[in-house]
Amino acid sequence: MIQYESLEKLHFKGKKVAEEYQERFNNCCAYNTELKIYPILRGERVIKEQYPLFYLPINEINLLQEKIFLNSKKIMELDLKLPSVAKFACINDIMTNEITKTNGIEGIHSTKKEIYESMDQKKTTRYSGIVNKYTQIISNIVENIDSPEQIRKMYDDIFLEDILKNPENKLDGILFRKGRINISNGANNIHSGDPSEESIIEHINDLIKFMNKKDIPSLIKASIVHYYFEYIHPFYDGNGRFGRFLFSMYLARKTDIYTGLSLSYSIFEDKKEYANIFLNTSKVKNYGEITFFIIGMLKFILNGQNSIIQMLQDKILKLNYAETYIKNIKDSYNLSEIECNLLFIYIQNYIFAKENLLSDKDLLKYVDIKSIQTLRRHLDNLTDLDLINLISKKPLVRTVSNVIKEILD
Repeated sequence: MIQYESLEKLHFKGKKVAEEYQERFNNCCAYNTELKIYPILRGERVIKEQYPLFYLPINEINLLQEKIFLNSKKIMELDLKLPSVAKFACINDIMTNEITKTNGIEGIHSTKKEIYESMDQKKTTRYSGIVNKYTQIISNIVENIDSPEQIRKMYDDIFLEDILKNPENKLDGILFRKGRINISNGANNIHSGDPSEESIIEHINDLIKFMNKKDIPSLIKASIVHYYFEYIHPFYDGNGRFGRFLFSMYLARKTDIYTGLSLSYSIFEDKKEYANIFLNTSKVKNYGEITFFIIGMLKFILNGQNSIIQMLQDKILKLNYAETYIKNIKDSYNLSEIECNLLFIYIQNYIFAKENLLSDKDLLKYVDIKSIQTLRRHLDNLTDLDLINLISKKPLVRTVSNVIKEILD
């Protein structure tokens, strides 16, 4: 079977690339996005050349899409096996992980503890905006984008307490930046964003029109949107995080929440490859072909899913073991049915989100007990039996004891 290679590779193999480009672009199966780019050479746009982005739906793309949708089905089957507390804890935990990883891709260090603290609606922190937006993904609150103004509003919602606190990042155009921007890898410039706000708005409108097309498979469209948004680079900072948020929002709607919240985790594992697929797509000798960028993004989605599937399988196994363990100790510890349920809630939370401890008040959401005093009598008994431990008094926070941790870790 003949290997499908990039036009750049064929060039260095001495092939007639201009002819091959015409054959690919004019192929009856090729898809012309009508999104045009100036290729990048040594970090600068080559203005004398302009190419529409196009791709060919080669077999590798078709197989990757099929695997992704099959994985999504498998993930949802595993999700059905999770009790409510475990499901809530798990989704919140992978969300915090996703946010720390999307920050980490840009070299921004944030901890899961900071992200969990930003989930407290009573506090406004640096990460409150991005947490609120990712929480909307979990809540299935999807924003349809039909104007550049919407993109600007979403950006403000995410970064008002973070990026926009820095005067250097203030957007000086009507909606976006009006100054030029170059992206560096630390040693050299590798990309140049749109040179003016006029061109940014023009290309954002082109992108929105493309986003609303119905004649292209959803995952392929999402990948192309991601590339073109980063090509435009409409902001002074936060383009990568904003672009990945849009991708995650779309993925969660077209597949499942877990898949949507595993993209940045997967990319973080191979940041170099992520940068390379952008750079290679923009090269002069690739003539605007985005086939290989699509393949790269689909692989990132698939790798993220595989990590989620493995995690869910491992933790469900522990959960089942813990459930049996509680049944076995019920009589010897003289536990009531309520206390067994409470212990199982703590175990679920420990298995799926051990860094986000439960307060006594949190527990009231999960049990059929109206009085906090009644609840605490049961919790005090579990504490006296060394099945859970008191971690904090203000507020009262507990977690499983070392006895329980030993059977789970």
